[in-house]
Amino acid sequence: MRLEEKWRETAKEVEGIYSVEALAKRMGVGKRTAVNYVHELRKKGFVETMRGKRGKRLYKINPLRLRNIGNPGIYDLLNRYSSLKLQSGVRERIVGYRIEKPEELLVRALLTRDFRVVLSAVELFRIIKDWKYLYSLAKKHKLERFIAALYFLSRRYFRVRRMDHRMLNMIRKSKIKERYLIPNIESSDFKDIQKEWGVFLPFNKSDMDRLRVKK
Repeated sequence: MRLEEKWRETAKEVEGIYSVEALAKRMGVGKRTAVNYVHELRKKGFVETMRGKRGKRLYKINPLRLRNIGNPGIYDLLNRYSSLKLQSGVRERIVGYRIEKPEELLVRALLTRDFRVVLSAVELFRIIKDWKYLYSLAKKHKLERFIAALYFLSRRYFRVRRMDHRMLNMIRKSKIKERYLIPNIESSDFKDIQKEWGVFLPFNKSDMDRLRVKK
């Protein structure tokens, strides 16, 4: 039997969704051996990594080769534009919906409240054109002041199109609904921007230097 067929047969025998512990019990092997099985099955295309409750890693084993279903998720899209490449143990896809514009991708990235995701998204200001659309999305999710603060931060590191003054004026008139983009994290380097917009940025200069961008 060819090696690939051998692994396909293994996938047939244990088809289903497992944690490492559950797979080890199902196969009657130790945890380390179960991890090795998952590794080999993934290389052959028979395993998809998922997240369960409380972020627990789960493995979906299927003897049919898994195909990408749906549209690219936030990680894939950000990696197209940002020099800070994101890695995830989960193959993220969006079913029945597609993120079409960088303005929407930026807002969705901010909503994750994830440090690396938000940092990666700062580079999106290089390609954003539709400030009116960005403002409408930010207002919907109460992120207007964070958008303005990140916009001025991005201008210090790379070329961006100027935001419409009408948008900036509307943002200045907006109420401060939340001060932390990422809970309890504030910058010690960009205090002037934080003071102007009344919100805290989660990044310092050393973080921004990780973005390989040039003016």
